[in-house]
Amino acid sequence: MKYFLSILAALTCSVGAVKAQLSEGTKVGVATGKGLNTDRSGVFWSSPTESSNVIGDFYIDSLWHEGSVKLNAPMTQFGGMESDSLAGITIRYNVLNDELEVLAKKNDVRVIKSSYIKSFETKNRGTSQRFVSIKSLTPGTDLKGVCEVLSSGKLTLIKHYKPKITKPNYNPGFGTGQKNTIVRLDSDYYVISNSKPEKFNAGKKAVLALMADKEKEVEAYIKENKATLKSDLDLKNVFDFYNKK
Repeated sequence: MKYFLSILAALTCSVGAVKAQLSEGTKVGVATGKGLNTDRSGVFWSSPTESSNVIGDFYIDSLWHEGSVKLNAPMTQFGGMESDSLAGITIRYNVLNDELEVLAKKNDVRVIKSSYIKSFETKNRGTSQRFVSIKSLTPGTDLKGVCEVLSSGKLTLIKHYKPKITKPNYNPGFGTGQKNTIVRLDSDYYVISNSKPEKFNAGKKAVLALMADKEKEVEAYIKENKATLKSDLDLKNVFDFYNKK
C-alpha cells in the first residue's frame, strides 16, 4: 500500500511532470504491464512479438537509447490524469514487427504497438533523431511503419524504413540452402510536398531539379560545402538550407 501511495504521489505532483518525465514508479508499472490504465492488450503488451527461425537485422538501431514517445491520443495514467506523452524511457524500434520496444528494466522488454504511436524521438550521444508514423504524415499512403524526418518545410525529406525478407530455401535432399528466414534492414528516401510522398533517388541532378526555384543558391551551397549527397547528413543539410531560404 505504501509503495502504491508513493507512486501515486509522484505522479500527482503536477500534470507537467507526468508529461515531461516518466517516473520510476511508472517505469515499474510499465514492467508489469500496468503503466497505464489499460489492459495488457492495450498500449503495453506483455512481451515483444516472437519471430522463430528468423535471423538478421530487425532494428533501425539495435542499441538502446533514451527517448520519448507521443501517442495518437491521451491515455489515463495513475492518479486519473491523462497524457499523450511518455519521456525518460529507454527504447528501440523493431522494423520487422513494427513495434517500439521499451526496456522497462534489465532483461524485461515491453512494446508499444505501432497503431498507438504518433511519433518518437531518441537521443544518441547528444544527437536527437525524430521518427514519425508514416500514416500521420501522409494518411492516404500505402507505406507502413515509421520514417525518420530528416528535414521539414516546403520540401520534407524522410527516410522510410522497411524489412527486406528472404524466405528459407533449404533443400533437405541435398542438405543445401538456408533454413531460416533472413531479414535485412532496407530504406528509401521520400520527399513530401503538398502532403504527397514521392520516392527520391538522391543525387545532385535530382536535388537541383527538385529545388529548381532556388537552383543557383542550392548549387552554390553544395559546391561550397563539398556535399556529396551520399549521406543522410549531407541531404539533411541541403534540404534544411532550401527550406530556410
